[in-house]
Amino acid sequence: MGTMNGTRIARISLRVDAVYCLALGLLLALSAPLTSPSVALHPLLLVGAGVLTAIWGCYVWTAARAQPLRSRTRLVMIANVAASAALAATGLFAETAVLFAAALVLAVDVAAFAVSQGVALRRMGPPTAA
Repeated sequence: MGTMNGTRIARISLRVDAVYCLALGLLLALSAPLTSPSVALHPLLLVGAGVLTAIWGCYVWTAARAQPLRSRTRLVMIANVAASAALAATGLFAETAVLFAAALVLAVDVAAFAVSQGVALRRMGPPTAA
């Protein structure tokens, strides 16, 4: 069995990333009233973060089908690197071990998407001149 090309890896990575963002965003928004006391954040802040994450997931889904794929994959990869760093930093300020672990697990998940998108970009080879 041969190796997958960069375009296929990018499309798969973006689709899985999109579903992950949509599910996580909806879970965050819907669970805000229950989780806000334990994370010491206002429920509307959590709802807003969840809605924005779900909207981002919708963008990532469309990015998987759009052209140019390279630039959209790069944008999502950069966003994932930034989100992973922010989640890791958030974990450092968590007041409980459970919240610390949850933030770090999410940071690793998001970083894994960035790595897969980086692999895809590398396998796509150098950009072609238009």
